[in-house]
Amino acid sequence: MMTEQDGVLAHTQSLCPHCLKKLEARRIQKKQGVFLVKTCPEHGPMSTLIWKGPPDMKSWVRTKTPAGPARHGTETRQGCPFDCGICPQHRQRTCTALLEITWRCNLNCPVCFADSGGGVADPEISRIKTWYKQIKHHTGGGCNIQLSGGEPTLRDDLPDIIRMGKEMGFPFIQLNTNGLRLAKEKHFVQQLKQAGLDSVFLQFDGVDDRVHLKLRGRNLQSTKEQAIANCGAEGLAMVLVPTLVPGINDHQVGDIIRFGLARSPQVRGVHFQPVSYFGRFPTPPGDKDRITLPQVMQAVETRTGINASYFKPPG
Repeated sequence: MMTEQDGVLAHTQSLCPHCLKKLEARRIQKKQGVFLVKTCPEHGPMSTLIWKGPPDMKSWVRTKTPAGPARHGTETRQGCPFDCGICPQHRQRTCTALLEITWRCNLNCPVCFADSGGGVADPEISRIKTWYKQIKHHTGGGCNIQLSGGEPTLRDDLPDIIRMGKEMGFPFIQLNTNGLRLAKEKHFVQQLKQAGLDSVFLQFDGVDDRVHLKLRGRNLQSTKEQAIANCGAEGLAMVLVPTLVPGINDHQVGDIIRFGLARSPQVRGVHFQPVSYFGRFPTPPGDKDRITLPQVMQAVETRTGINASYFKPPG
C-alpha cells in the first residue's frame, strides 16, 4: 500500500463519470496540486484536480463528531451512493433539505448543474406535502428548507407551497432563483413574503452583462438589480450566489463582495460556488477549467484584502 510519503494523502471512494461504477480512489499530492486519482476497469485511469494552492489540504482535514438523523428511512444494502435515502450509514443529520419542485426554467444557461428544462411534469402540491412530512419525520423537526428546481418561481402556487411549509412548522424557508420573475412582478414578491418566505438565494454571477451573457446567455445585470430592489422593498433577506468559472468571472470576486456589502443588511452574504461539471456544460473540462477552494480564498484575499487565513474548515 502506498503511503503519504509516496504522495498519497488519503484513500477514498469515487464513481466513474461514464458508467457510475463505484471505484477505489486516492487523493495524491503532486507539484501542481492535489488530484483525485482512480481507474475504471472499462474506461481506464482518471485524474482530476481538486485542490490547488495554499492552505495545505492536510490543514483542512478536521475530524467531525457524528450527529446522525433522528430516524432512518432505508436499510443499508449496497452502500453509498446506491442506497438512496437516509440509511444507517448517514453520519450527519439534515440541516437543510433541498426540494426540486419543478424542472421547468425560463433560462437556457450554457452552464446548469441541474440540466433543467427536460419536460418532466411538476410534482403535485400533495406530493410536496408528503415530502415535508417525510423530512419532519426523519429530522425530528427544525430542518431548514430550500425550494429549488429548475426555476421554482415558474410555479404560480409557490406561495401556497411556502405557506404550507410554514404551517407544518419549518422555521426557515429559502428560495433558490434566477430572479427573473422577482424583477418583473412586485406583487408576486409580496405574495412570497406574506406566505412566510425568509430568504432569497439569488443566482448572481457578476456585476456586468459580459459575465451574464457568457454564463446565462442573456444580459441580466439590470434584472438582477431590480430583483434585489423588489425583494428589499418587502424586507426579504438575500444571499448572492455566483458560480465561479475560471477566465469568466473569477476576476470579479471582489466586485461581487463589494456589491453585496453596499446593499447590506438586506444582502446577508455571498455564497461562492466553484463551477461543477455535471448537468449541462459546453465541453468536457480540463484542470485549467476548474477552480478549487484555495483558489477562491486567494481570489478573495487578492481582490478585497480579506486575509485567506480567516477562512476555516467546517466541523
